[in-house]
Amino acid sequence: MSTHTLIPEGFTPLFMVEPFTTRIGPIYSKQDEHQFKLGFLVDGSHLNIEKVVHGGMLSTLADQAIGVNVAHANGQHNDILTIHLSVDFISPAYLGEWIETRTTLGKVNGRIRFGNCELHVKDRLILKASAIFAARASKRLE
Repeated sequence: MSTHTLIPEGFTPLFMVEPFTTRIGPIYSKQDEHQFKLGFLVDGSHLNIEKVVHGGMLSTLADQAIGVNVAHANGQHNDILTIHLSVDFISPAYLGEWIETRTTLGKVNGRIRFGNCELHVKDRLILKASAIFAARASKRLE
């Protein structure tokens, strides 16, 4: 079975391209009426020495999911920076599993914004995270 057939319907490669997420991906996204859902299919490069998905990979996905949703809330398109990320690891994830985000947002306007995310493999909870972001006050430095 090809990797393509294991990606759930409606998910496409993440629209936001940056060097780090390109290196750890591929990460996929799907927009529904409430949020952007992110996900990835676990391959060998995502595993730690214990043969479960590395906590850094899971944390990155949660950070990206909350950030994308905060940045695009209410039709906005803002540059934001993570200023705090809190993560609770609930259950391991394994090679070949599809991990998907479920995000809820708190404050999405003003300089400081925040949200929460859960990572799931089907109905199994893998991780819970909360994050605080700062909206960029000035233009990005090149």
